Amino acid sequence: MSLGASKKILKIFGIISIVFGILGIIFGIMSVAGGAILGTGVAAGEVAASNDMAAGVALLGFGGLLIIIGSVIELISGVCSVKAANDISKIMPAWVFSLIGVISSLASVISMVMQKVQPVKTNEIVGAVVGCITSILIFVAANSIKGAAGK
Repeated sequence: MSLGASKKILKIFGIISIVFGILGIIFGIMSVAGGAILGTGVAAGEVAASNDMAAGVALLGFGGLLIIIGSVIELISGVCSVKAANDISKIMPAWVFSLIGVISSLASVISMVMQKVQPVKTNEIVGAVVGCITSILIFVAANSIKGAAGK
């Protein structure tokens, strides 16, 4: 892959990662806030709650925290990718994040295939495979730039 194409791929996907990272942080904050508001209503007795609802409120808050953590990592990855696309001497953080992305997307595909509790939907498989291919494409572009930078 040529250096120009690699830089363009890294820049485009870096900008996309920044946008999705910001959106994920916003949705994660909304999820945590929603869980906190529901939890406050349950604790004050304003909302009638069963054991299932209490568990749902806890999962909403915990899931929101996981979304925030993942989105912050996505945002940092995007910023590193854009910086590396503009200056190839800054490729190593982007390369590391792209390697982490490949590993996590492969783990996602493998866990989805191995899942036996409920049948996996076709759109979930397609989404996971597209995410995996995208991660591999970003890694190949970052690896190409890393080679051109002599690192």
